[in-house]
Amino acid sequence: MTKIIGILNLTLDSFSDGGKYYDRDSAKKHISVMIEEGADVIDLGAESTRSGFTDVDEDIQISTLAPIIDYINSHFEIEISIDTRSSKVANAFKSSNIKYINDVSSGLHDRAMMDVVASLGCKFIITHMPPEHKEGKVKEFKNILDDIKKYFAERIDACIKSGIDKENIIIDPGIGFGKSGEDNVLLLKNIEFIQGIHKHVCIGSSNKRFSSKLFKNVSTKDDLKVANLVTFTTSALSEVSFLRVHDVGLTKDVIVVLDKARSLM
Repeated sequence: MTKIIGILNLTLDSFSDGGKYYDRDSAKKHISVMIEEGADVIDLGAESTRSGFTDVDEDIQISTLAPIIDYINSHFEIEISIDTRSSKVANAFKSSNIKYINDVSSGLHDRAMMDVVASLGCKFIITHMPPEHKEGKVKEFKNILDDIKKYFAERIDACIKSGIDKENIIIDPGIGFGKSGEDNVLLLKNIEFIQGIHKHVCIGSSNKRFSSKLFKNVSTKDDLKVANLVTFTTSALSEVSFLRVHDVGLTKDVIVVLDKARSLM
């Protein structure tokens, strides 16, 4: 069954919920809600990766994450993921039972990251994110499927050479990261192609800007739930390994309904 990764942005400038859970009490309440709704993993990030994002000091990331990680470990039994490009941040929590490192740069921003992940023995989520994304731009691909296949072949090879178990590698095609709306749709239509590159796939299409361009009547963040429902269903039908989402309850409902439908076939 597809696992649900619930997103908690501990930032002031994330596209979907920047600032909403920056306060510790709000963050703790939202963690409880996501777990009650069926999250399998909680993904914590203290640096926004929205289009045109800026770097956040590593020590600030660590001080932001530490009390929330301590809270989760002392109150719940759930897997934790850290969304960071920094090996220093990842290594700071080597004794905190972290099960996933989610690095949107795939180890390219910080060359020590893969060595740290290998030493932690945790799962490593790597993302197809062209440099244009950080510049607030969209890349023009000749063939995005060929680009993604080549990119992940290189990054998976680099991970393995660094000592990361291939079974611990999870690939994310980076929907909404430096890509046009058309390219994002093409990725969603070719999830099985992506699974052919590597069997462990994570789709993170939740609350992305491109969704509002696909549906004429989607104009507000609340209305994005309609777009989310479509993209979640598309991904779940392909039985991807992970869905990284903001709306855990909606996603859980989609997965449960699809599983029941499959059992009747």
